[in-house]
Amino acid sequence: MTIPADSCHRLMSSEDWISYLGLQPLDREGGWFRETWRSSESIHQTKGITIRRAATAIYYLLNRGQHSRLHYLPGPEIYCHHAGAPMSLLLLGEPDYPKGREVLLGRNIDKGEVPQLVVHGGVIQAGCPVGDPEWCLVSTLMSPGFEFEDYKEPDIESLLSKYPHLRSRILRHS
Repeated sequence: MTIPADSCHRLMSSEDWISYLGLQPLDREGGWFRETWRSSESIHQTKGITIRRAATAIYYLLNRGQHSRLHYLPGPEIYCHHAGAPMSLLLLGEPDYPKGREVLLGRNIDKGEVPQLVVHGGVIQAGCPVGDPEWCLVSTLMSPGFEFEDYKEPDIESLLSKYPHLRSRILRHS
């Protein structure tokens, strides 16, 4: 299948992207994904993790009604928006944003969206598509590389206590 360079995000459905990219369900977190790269180089860490791949990259797609569950990872994750609706990312635990914040990852910078975002290690995050079309496609890159055992979910009661003004968002993503 050839993807038209200018209009692929308008012509392709989420099902087209899932098929074309060979995405699989991501059971714990939600959505669809495929790892696209795992560096051949490894790095040594000292914080309880001994050896990790230097970096990894994935495609990640969410359909309307799907969301990524609240979770955190030990290292930074870089999001890049590719196609579809913006992705709303709820971020909790950032020192500069004690009340939490929402970031719209997308292509419409005139509407306050950002095409790329770094989520630092330990920051609690969750995402969902907002607007039309009813799906979003992003990539994430991690260094050190992602391992499934690194994925952790926070205590929801603690989050509700610390962020009562975000109760509905926290419950939606738990």
